[in-house]
Amino acid sequence: MNATDEPVPAVEPDYGPTRPWFACVAPLAAYLVLGAFEPGAERGGFLGSLGITAAAYPAIYALRIAVTVAMIAAAWPSLRAWLGRPSWWPPLLGVALVVPWIVLATLQRDAGWSGSIGGRAAFDPFTAFGGPTPLAWAFLGLRFFGLVVIVPLAEELFLRGFLMRYVVREEFWKVPFGTLTASAAAACVIYAAASHPAEAVAAVGWFAVVSGIGAATRRPIDCVLAHAGTNLALGVYVVATGNWWLW
Repeated sequence: MNATDEPVPAVEPDYGPTRPWFACVAPLAAYLVLGAFEPGAERGGFLGSLGITAAAYPAIYALRIAVTVAMIAAAWPSLRAWLGRPSWWPPLLGVALVVPWIVLATLQRDAGWSGSIGGRAAFDPFTAFGGPTPLAWAFLGLRFFGLVVIVPLAEELFLRGFLMRYVVREEFWKVPFGTLTASAAAACVIYAAASHPAEAVAAVGWFAVVSGIGAATRRPIDCVLAHAGTNLALGVYVVATGNWWLW
């Protein structure tokens, strides 16, 4: 064997960002904690005791997005390479998945299975700001930014970057992205139903399909973009139809 025949050292696969706990868990944790203080039209109890009314929703939502953006920005240098190069088809599939989401969520609501826990804020900016004013459109732009950019990143980092790998191995950063085992699938189903109780039927099916995307391409960015596609289509539908209960 000559010098040119020496074996090339194995390159360790890029299983995740540096500081994986912070990068994968902190953004969604911040988003959910601040979300607990978002008032809705029918929320009372603890929020009401603090004097937080529906009028405070835009300010609290803006704070929620700002803090989550800061978390993602802090982790971004190590996230950027790990997310990978996108495939062309996941965003299109994500857009198409909005149809079963709307249908199944509507059927669940009409069947009375939604309950009152975990419902969405259902904030209508046009009513709150006295019509299609510049302030209403500005908030709507912020809402779409959160819906299409921040939520897909934060939720996919947590669910498929952390949770579905953690149940496979405690050192989750050593589990290849897209690994799909029985425990990972169970974690996905439980998360879907628990995080979207008012749309649990739709959420379980939707999250299962996106898990399949992750298993097929092994690229985190594909799950993020599929998520973004569904959220964008859902936001457009909500604004066009006035079905604010869906967001």
